[in-house]
Amino acid sequence: MALPSESLAALCAVASFLWLANSLEGHQLIEQPRLSSLLVLLTAGVSSYAASFFAFWLPGANGRYDDDLGSLRTSRANLPKKPRKYHLPGLVICIILRLELFHRVTVDLACSTPGIEACLPLVILFYELLPGRGTRSDSDVQEKNDDDPGRTIYDVLGDAFSNWLNESQTSLIVGTLALTYGAYLSSKQSIRSTFFCSSLDSNYLVFALQTTGLLLDGVIAVLIWRTLAWTRTTKSRLKTLSTILLASSLGTGLLYWSFRLFHRSRPMSYHFRGLDSLYAFDVVVDGLAFSIFFISAGLLTTEGSPLPLVGIVTFLSGLLSALQETSLMGSWENVSPYTTHWSLVLICTGFSVFAYANNLRSILFLRRAFVIFLLVIIIVSATIFSVARGGRVLNDHPLQRLIYDARVESGRWLVHATVSDSLPIAVQEYKERHNKRDPPSNFDVWYKFAKERNSPTIDHFAQIETDILPFWGIAPDKIREGINHIGAEPGIAMIRIHKGTVTHNVPHGSPQKVVVDDLVNMIEVFAEYLADMEMPVNLNDQPRVIAPWDDVQRFTTAGKRKGLGKLLSRRSDLSEDKASFEGPSGTTDTGSAPLPKSFTSVRALREMTALTCPPGTTMRSGVHWDIRDFCPACANPQSQGQFLTNWPLSQYLCHQSDMLRLHGFHMTSPKLRPIQELLPVFSRSKTDSYSDILIPLRRTEEPVKDDGRAFAMKRTRLFWRGSVRRADSSHELLRGGHQERLVHLANHASSKDKTTVLLPVAKNRDKFAYIRASTVELNGLLPMDIGFSDYNACGDEDKTCQALARSEFITGEDPKTVTAPANKYILTMDTDAGPSHDFLEILRSGSVPFHASVFKEWYSERLMPWIHFVPIDLRFQGLHSTLAYFAGIKKGLDGEGEDMEMEAKTEEGKWISEEGKKWAEKAIRREDMEVYLFRLLLEWGRVVDDRREDIGFVLT
Repeated sequence: MALPSESLAALCAVASFLWLANSLEGHQLIEQPRLSSLLVLLTAGVSSYAASFFAFWLPGANGRYDDDLGSLRTSRANLPKKPRKYHLPGLVICIILRLELFHRVTVDLACSTPGIEACLPLVILFYELLPGRGTRSDSDVQEKNDDDPGRTIYDVLGDAFSNWLNESQTSLIVGTLALTYGAYLSSKQSIRSTFFCSSLDSNYLVFALQTTGLLLDGVIAVLIWRTLAWTRTTKSRLKTLSTILLASSLGTGLLYWSFRLFHRSRPMSYHFRGLDSLYAFDVVVDGLAFSIFFISAGLLTTEGSPLPLVGIVTFLSGLLSALQETSLMGSWENVSPYTTHWSLVLICTGFSVFAYANNLRSILFLRRAFVIFLLVIIIVSATIFSVARGGRVLNDHPLQRLIYDARVESGRWLVHATVSDSLPIAVQEYKERHNKRDPPSNFDVWYKFAKERNSPTIDHFAQIETDILPFWGIAPDKIREGINHIGAEPGIAMIRIHKGTVTHNVPHGSPQKVVVDDLVNMIEVFAEYLADMEMPVNLNDQPRVIAPWDDVQRFTTAGKRKGLGKLLSRRSDLSEDKASFEGPSGTTDTGSAPLPKSFTSVRALREMTALTCPPGTTMRSGVHWDIRDFCPACANPQSQGQFLTNWPLSQYLCHQSDMLRLHGFHMTSPKLRPIQELLPVFSRSKTDSYSDILIPLRRTEEPVKDDGRAFAMKRTRLFWRGSVRRADSSHELLRGGHQERLVHLANHASSKDKTTVLLPVAKNRDKFAYIRASTVELNGLLPMDIGFSDYNACGDEDKTCQALARSEFITGEDPKTVTAPANKYILTMDTDAGPSHDFLEILRSGSVPFHASVFKEWYSERLMPWIHFVPIDLRFQGLHSTLAYFAGIKKGLDGEGEDMEMEAKTEEGKWISEEGKKWAEKAIRREDMEVYLFRLLLEWGRVVDDRREDIGFVLT
């Protein structure tokens, strides 16, 4: 059975609005707001004009359609007055101004107030109640005739209530107020991210802008209503709507042009492979959705009022939000079950009254009575669920189980990494783990080398396989061309191995010469067993190769097929391997022109990062707009509550689009131009987005000194010192960079900030529950010493940045002293360019590293979270709960006294510190670096050999 035209129009209006509201955050449009507004309005205007030629399919094609839209139509007396001549240009100006306000609020989104949008029905209601707008009043309630002797007092009261519900202004006001307040409460329940609003930011101005935008929304809705309501046919209405949208597009274009004229900026970047096609797709799709919303909304409201449609949209948005919050009751994301339940009750009851007061006989395609019946079921079910989950407690602390499971998994990993106790077993294990490919030449020499150095890992080198495999899909001569090409790039050192001799091209006097000399010294230990080759080594902390996922996947798939047919016995001969490679030296070649150098913007870097993810992942769009609120979908896959359970997954960013605006690395323009071709570059560290080949490479910085104290003699506190030096900082980097967020969270949280923490319940210390506590109070109760030792990140003319740095970012003593290892718990965290420089030294110091990072180094796969270190999510949502578990809380919160105390798990912290130190001294020694490097270069020597599919180690 076909839907009535009114129901179909309402369904299209609501669906298009909800789709726009929920999908806009993941679209490219937010990166270029003014240009996007221009193009979306243009697309919507053209679409509306095109739809006018098909108006005969829509209701009211030849005239007014009161009967078609009966259920959303109110009295003719409620129709607006005829529009004035100035209404149309005024409407266009309001639309342009509204878009500008939206853009301005997004700049300081962290300072905005959630839930203000839910008040739009009140704005429309205020217009509806203006003098001369309607005939409703409390005096108009019709009373039934009492002459019927069969009528009882209950009948009289029932009729009076029915009349009040359907006809009274009071019922309309009550229903709208309840609906609005319920939706507002539901919106405010979401967890805030640690992206902060500074005390120097204009949060009152942002609130004023939001309020002004809300009023403009109401004005726009009323003006469109008044303009379209007196247009005679659907076709003329669509043309009028098209005129409004096209005129708004033109005005936005003029504003965009003026902005570009008076605010010239640097070009975004050199030409690169970006998301242009995706941006065009988003413009078209959002433009079409925008036009569908305006067309269907216009058809619905022209014969009635905007209030019913606005109320339905607010109801559905609030209901979905309230149901989501209800499902989270008892978890760390929702510790206010009564507020959530109250908001759900208000939304359901308020909309029920609202539906009667507005004479909505159907909601979308469902009858009003059935909808109210469903709302009653929802309220009853939610009440039962709230009682069951509202006071939920945990029988065990999650970290107890996580640490136990980590111990079991650590034992399994060690067995998996050391299966081989003889060369034949090692060869068999290699084949099983490398697509049936034979080991490289001189694998027997490497095996003996690793055994002599007591390497704890003989079979597990998954990082090497991941790094090398894509190059199996590229011809060796092309790889050698790439090596020559990359050798001309700045920050690249070329190491050449020829007949057992290792040389490099780093000049004397370079601060990086000591780093390359140390690498050469390691290679010289086993250089006689290596084939001739050249290695481009990246001497910067930042990785360089950010090849798109499509390329890497194509080459990886091709690489897996290589060598599968070469299973016949072959003789390994090192001299033949060497003779097959005679590539030009990167130190003397001048035939390859260097790749073009240019500024790379932050937006370009984000788009490059997005292209490294598979299609369909949230990161692929390169956008995460809502930095004000915590992103559960980004954190939950690798977490149990607030705590990380899957450390490798937490470093994989393709499902964590919020990290593009929460990590300083993705918020800072790279010093050197990233390379989007799959070229061989050997680097110290990288994220999963990059295709560099990891190698052990020492650092130029002096390591942290261990003072030799036993764990029991160290101070019980969490210690971190950061040093930031950059030429300038963007608005969002100063408030959203991971280092800035941490310092603000620990030292300058506002009195309104709340943090969820897991603590023992009052009556049973063996059970635990989440509570929401003041962040300031928690910081005072937990032992933390966090700050910058040096913060110089502002341009000379940027007074706002300088003032913010002085007010927000405290300084502390330099960590290059005995201060850091004198603490039991030391936070190690990425810099803006790469991983922490001190992590390994902290691991060896006997303190417990609280490690927060998205970067990997050559040894990363050897370390186990909750065994060798304590993993911390860079969103910091679990930092307080984790520290409370290990360091304890001795005083109460909010005057609760001993009810909020927590015993410190010092022994577990001591165990982690000892395990980390022992494992570092066993598995991350210089000898282990040599073993890793030896195996890596054996693999690389075969990949760049023209006969790579015919050579390899075969037992005889």
